[in-house]
Amino acid sequence: MSECLKLHISQVFKDDVAKNGFNHVSVAKIMKQSGIRRQTFYENFKDKFDLLDYTIKSMMENDIESNIGYLDWEGIIFLVFYGIELNKKFYKSVYESQTEVDVVGEISSHIAVLLKQIIEEEGADFDQQAKDFVETFCLGLTYTMIDNLFRPHPLEYDVIASKVDNALHFTLNL
Repeated sequence: MSECLKLHISQVFKDDVAKNGFNHVSVAKIMKQSGIRRQTFYENFKDKFDLLDYTIKSMMENDIESNIGYLDWEGIIFLVFYGIELNKKFYKSVYESQTEVDVVGEISSHIAVLLKQIIEEEGADFDQQAKDFVETFCLGLTYTMIDNLFRPHPLEYDVIASKVDNALHFTLNL
């Protein structure tokens, strides 16, 4: 299957989850809405959890890894928070409806790629202390994003992104 078709299926899945909730999405419904055969789906995804994992990875890679070298890290942070905000119904549903895919861990691992890049660009060694910082900071950051989705009055994405930028500038003396 081409990457474009996989992304199409992922988009259909993401839209359906946002509209109806993760628990109300089935592989049969995704196949029908995507216009694909059962065999095509199962040649590329084991089940809807595998599709969920692919969807989150592709969204994060699109926001983070594909922009490293093109945008400054502050811009990428804003882009990540904007993407979470745009897809808040999707993220809320998959976070609270299932445990098979580690949503926080997946998002955090992609943010870690960016932080590692920042640390190396600043000329610091990516030693064990740096690895511990990145792991802890990224998990905290991701939980902050998720927590904000469930607040009665969530902060705007740019407010949280600014706080993250400030925290990184302070911590890394940038």
